[in-house]
Amino acid sequence: MKKPEQNTILIVDDMPNNLGALLDYLTDFGFEVLVAEDGESAIEQVEYALPDIILLDVLMPGIDGFETCSRLKSNQTTKDIPVIFMTALSDGEDKVKGFSVGGVDYITKPIQQAEVLARVTTHLSIRNLQQKLQQQNDRLQQEIWDRIKIEQQLQTRTTQLEVANKELEAFSYSVAHDLRNPITSINGYIWALEEEYASLFDEDGKHYLERVRVATERMEQLIDDILRLSQVTSSKMQFDTVDLSHITKEIAISLRQTSNQREVEFIIAEGVVVQGDSPLLKIVLENLLGNAWKYTRNKPRARIEFGVLERGIDTASSLHTYFVRDDGAGFDMAKADKLFGAFCRLHGKNEFEGTGIGLATVQRIIHRHGGQIWADGEVNKGATFYFTLG
Repeated sequence: MKKPEQNTILIVDDMPNNLGALLDYLTDFGFEVLVAEDGESAIEQVEYALPDIILLDVLMPGIDGFETCSRLKSNQTTKDIPVIFMTALSDGEDKVKGFSVGGVDYITKPIQQAEVLARVTTHLSIRNLQQKLQQQNDRLQQEIWDRIKIEQQLQTRTTQLEVANKELEAFSYSVAHDLRNPITSINGYIWALEEEYASLFDEDGKHYLERVRVATERMEQLIDDILRLSQVTSSKMQFDTVDLSHITKEIAISLRQTSNQREVEFIIAEGVVVQGDSPLLKIVLENLLGNAWKYTRNKPRARIEFGVLERGIDTASSLHTYFVRDDGAGFDMAKADKLFGAFCRLHGKNEFEGTGIGLATVQRIIHRHGGQIWADGEVNKGATFYFTLG
């Protein structure tokens, strides 16, 4: 028979012949064997040398094997050590008692050494498996606690960020709102100067006055965009059935009215209906279509398209992906990560007007709908903005 990996066995028996025979036999099979001749000394031994398994005689002077086992099982340190009773008792009640006090098995005297080896090996294997399972459970429990701790930290951080964002939005709204009155006053004085004192200005003076007026108008637009950005984040959403195709057609008509000399072909998918907040989704399409209109203005003939990819940009996705595409100025994909940042612009203000807040507003609205937005483009070859709605 193959020798097992070394384990420690404590044999407790008041018969020296039994101790000696089992000691030699089990030692030959690679076990480290400890011996005790009564229950009290056995309990003392396990305090400083924990065995892996105990062979325990039932009938001994002093406390018997049942009492010895009961004390061992009541001790937190020794309660998990397997105990195999060795006894000449064959009564069923004695066996039941042995199991009730914590024994795992019985060996009937006279002892058969091969049987002892087989039972010891079996219960050591069971115990080793239990220990490995417990270690795995402990590691799993620790991983669970670590994950819970991380999630709690993330939740705390998320809450802190939400509070900070709300405070920042409230501050932005307050500042923008407070700036509106002085800007309105400045515009009023500029109008008065242009209407009542225009004759007093030479050409340079009129030019400077015009530059002030343009700057204040741009600031007014910036204030309006900041207010809109804060409002779309904090406003209460009301979900309903929204016809994106109809909204797109209305926006296209409005854009044509701003410059009816332009040749722009609108291609609008029919019957695109979603669940969402209608006013917010209208803002999304106004910004995306407005950008497409703006960035195609240098083309003699332009094309703007609104549509839907039925299975999403990823064929494994079940979400529909909507898009607005144009063939205008496009952008450098190396700068795509800046597209949705507030006040970020990829084109100079002398090329195309704007405050750099529109796409940040769009992204916030899409995120509030549980969706995502991204873009694809190439310089002078147009851009496509994709978005999903959760």
